[in-house]
Amino acid sequence: MGHFITGLIAANTVLADLSRRHALPAPVPLTQGLSLLPLRDDDLDRWLPGPLHGFPEGFTYLSSQLIDYLLTASLSGPIAYIETDYSGGAGAQGAAVFRAGHLAMQPVSAATGPINQALALLGVRITEPAYDAFETLGLNRHRHTEEWLTESR
Repeated sequence: MGHFITGLIAANTVLADLSRRHALPAPVPLTQGLSLLPLRDDDLDRWLPGPLHGFPEGFTYLSSQLIDYLLTASLSGPIAYIETDYSGGAGAQGAAVFRAGHLAMQPVSAATGPINQALALLGVRITEPAYDAFETLGLNRHRHTEEWLTESR
């Protein structure tokens, strides 16, 4: 079973403003005061000037244009970018954290770990019975970006 999610995690106020400004889906509330803004490739193509380029190694959607935008947007509050791409247990996840106009965590892609590292930088604390920060926020509820969109309406 695959796992393919792309999105932003931040305080709902930060993501709601971004969503309104760019006609993106509404953020989905998580726990600990954070929300997820699910992003499809169509959303990114419509929002960012193309052609998109400068993708860090291991990333499918984190372009130079998106990095530049998130650096500026992070002046309103810290933002984590996440993406997963797993199929049949093989694949990778990637994350980056933007805070106060700087990269608080450079883009990192690996089989496991980057998303939990990014969530820790956002201040997520693991609460039982969750296994990790990913599960604590409820990010395990859906396996595909489109499934998250059903909660953003």
